[in-house]
Amino acid sequence: MATEPTVEQIASGDFVRVDGTALREQMARIFVALRVSEAHAVTTADILVASDLRGVDTHGVVTGLRYMEQIEAGLIDPTVTPHVVRESAGSAVVSNEGGLGVVGAHLAMRTAIEKARATGIGQAGIVDGRHIGMVGYYPLMAAGEDMIGMAVTNANRSVRPARGADPRFGTNPIAFAAPAGEERPFVLDMATSTVASGKVRRAHALGLPIPRGWAVDGNGQPLETPPGARDTSWALTPIGESADGEGVNYKGYGLAVMVDILAGVLAGGGSSVDLDYGSNMAWFMAIDIDKMRPIEGFKADMDRLIRYFAETRPSDPSRPVILPGDPEADAFEYRSKVGVPLHRDTLATLRSRAQTLGTPLLV
Repeated sequence: MATEPTVEQIASGDFVRVDGTALREQMARIFVALRVSEAHAVTTADILVASDLRGVDTHGVVTGLRYMEQIEAGLIDPTVTPHVVRESAGSAVVSNEGGLGVVGAHLAMRTAIEKARATGIGQAGIVDGRHIGMVGYYPLMAAGEDMIGMAVTNANRSVRPARGADPRFGTNPIAFAAPAGEERPFVLDMATSTVASGKVRRAHALGLPIPRGWAVDGNGQPLETPPGARDTSWALTPIGESADGEGVNYKGYGLAVMVDILAGVLAGGGSSVDLDYGSNMAWFMAIDIDKMRPIEGFKADMDRLIRYFAETRPSDPSRPVILPGDPEADAFEYRSKVGVPLHRDTLATLRSRAQTLGTPLLV
């Protein structure tokens, strides 16, 4: 859920509001200076800034800065072009070729959409993949074309199985989107861990404690102090564990394994057993609604369904019932008007990188 900086944080200069369009252009120019093609740089910047605009700050500019470091360290090849290596009428496998993961993911989702338009359902998997950014971006691509979209990705080992002490799988997020008529699209974008690892890193960076139940130490005991960046003796918990870490719940664990199968095993890119650090495989699906029923009727029924839930009598009158995706949609509307709040250190790093690479300062 998006959290806006307080008035005091803005006034003190801890956070600075930056126009989303200017931020997108700044990011794209930096990636071009790092030898990313203009088309791929624009795609990368759009996905990253969309994350910040939707309030998913852990996957926006701060993630883009990490991509830049990985390019400079030779961990990401900025010059490659992802391409389809195997396909049928309704399926495809995309090789990311070790390049920017968001670029390969964008191609895979676009391919799934095109195949769905032809056959009704399209799917695409990724091999040689890397981090794909905010997973919810990709189903929204499908929703924008009157389709249902779904995307999943596996990740480096950071979450323990139920009853386990050691991390065995990643946060393995799931995202789903369906278009509506007068209402917003329905969007679900969730990690299968209790929280995304970025929230723990952010808490550590800000010197904040974490709630019991988010993570456990090397002995499986609950943590309240977020571990440092170099500390590997801890693990996130899967969805459904009790705060004391003793509850056994296979829901989040099971969903994570499902993601591993779809993202890693199905196309052969690699599951949790195989993933090297920095590797992420993914799977995308699109469903052409019009192949099942007229889109106008679907959207009308979606509006009815969304309103049915939104009109639920709240247990606390001061807190109306919301749907998944509402906080992010609210953040997008607000931040599109007033700007993205960047921490001053993040903004300083971005500006420094732009100056070092000889690109104009736009933010």
